[in-house]
Amino acid sequence: MIKVVVAIGLVIALMIDQVTKAIAESNLQYLVRIDVLGKVLGLRYVHNKGVSFGLLKSLGVYNIAIITSAIILLLLFIGNHFKDKLTSKEKFFFGIILGGALGNLIDRLRLGYVVDFIEIPYWPIFNGADSCVVAGTVLLLFLFYRREKSRVGRDNGNES
Repeated sequence: MIKVVVAIGLVIALMIDQVTKAIAESNLQYLVRIDVLGKVLGLRYVHNKGVSFGLLKSLGVYNIAIITSAIILLLLFIGNHFKDKLTSKEKFFFGIILGGALGNLIDRLRLGYVVDFIEIPYWPIFNGADSCVVAGTVLLLFLFYRREKSRVGRDNGNES
């Protein structure tokens, strides 16, 4: 069951990422901003040669691809190790994180850079994969926190 739930999350994240990047590449001009919600949200197509949010550009595409691959393998190892302890929701969000990481790795290997296009004030331009990794991580941590809080409450004889 873990494989199915993780795979569903992974495929959803990968589809969100790759479809939105294809739309951005075919409909946005390179470096030209389009305001969506005034100055709060815009679209600007850029090539990101760094890692998430443009960090570590000096490492080069292949070093970043190797690091990303290692992180994905580590996540797979961790997920496999804890598979019997994860709920279906946790497995799903784990898949979302993996799908986001894989989406950016595909770009990096295929193009030598990652397509970014979502722009908000005071934050580097990002994409659907970055959003999936961040949202999946936040939601997974929230579920872990909630489960641990519930466990501690039960251990203390209280209900949470």
